[in-house]
Amino acid sequence: MPELSERDFFIGSKINIFGRQFDIVDYADDITKNTLDKYRKKTFILLKHICTQHLGTVLCALIDSNFSINRGLMVQFTPEQVKDFLSNKRIVEASSMLMNQLIGGPSMGFEVIADNAVQKIKLCKEQNKDIVSDNTVAALITLFEREDIRIGIYCPHDEAEADQDLNFFFNPKNGLQATLRLKNSTLGIIKPHCIKDGNLGRIISEITSNGFKITGLRMNLMERVNCEEFFEVYRGILPEYIPMVAQLASGVSMALEIIAADENKNSYEEFRKFCGPMDPEIAKMLRPHTLRAKFGVSKTLNAVHCTDLPDDTVLELQYIFKILD
Repeated sequence: MPELSERDFFIGSKINIFGRQFDIVDYADDITKNTLDKYRKKTFILLKHICTQHLGTVLCALIDSNFSINRGLMVQFTPEQVKDFLSNKRIVEASSMLMNQLIGGPSMGFEVIADNAVQKIKLCKEQNKDIVSDNTVAALITLFEREDIRIGIYCPHDEAEADQDLNFFFNPKNGLQATLRLKNSTLGIIKPHCIKDGNLGRIISEITSNGFKITGLRMNLMERVNCEEFFEVYRGILPEYIPMVAQLASGVSMALEIIAADENKNSYEEFRKFCGPMDPEIAKMLRPHTLRAKFGVSKTLNAVHCTDLPDDTVLELQYIFKILD
């Protein structure tokens, strides 16, 4: 399975093998657990609304520091949800300032994975002298030298708190729903091959630095049946239909609701233009500054999906952000 690597296998991960999704729920024996349990730890990171504009920069720093981004969601907390989220936090974090920051606008939460993940992010954020010489997290150390980033990011203090945060944020029972505006907006999906190649942060930065804003975000693994439904309109029309489905189902993807920063512009038209021709080879010749020209490999591995027809923007956004919720 060339699409899978050792980094895809950890407790809680979902992998797709020959079109079937498998959940990794536990170790098969104590020897494996004792050997691997210290590696591939999960933690939670929350970008408050004052920091979401730096999403691409933050993701680049995490990826360059050997973190994997596994799940993500952009939400608007209610006061009640913030109280629940902060209910068991240390008093320093559970302040009225933090509460106001979380209520003040949409936040983005992510499940990230790395060796000793909780401590690495915590120490980098604290600019702890014990980690400044660790070259493997040099990008994170540099990131947290910025005061606006330090203030704009919340991270848990220990593994128990990380588990608590992840269970709260990604548990549908807690009522946290993806933000969705559905007004002059369009859909973009960053495909699994780009995420596995480490290009997620770079693509986000390209999008936000070229006249677009992100108003909705959901990152997870889509089941094959949902990928087939989503691409149903292409069945019998594009010869790439089956490999397109296989690619989208092969790993984690990031779905985005995107609007043009200039509200007078048509978001659908502008973003579709920015994605470029479906074939990256044509994009490289005709539109070299587009996303598919820069990050695409083939018609199937063409970096991003964008809505093809203007009348389908709301349908696609609702399918990804509401029906699959």
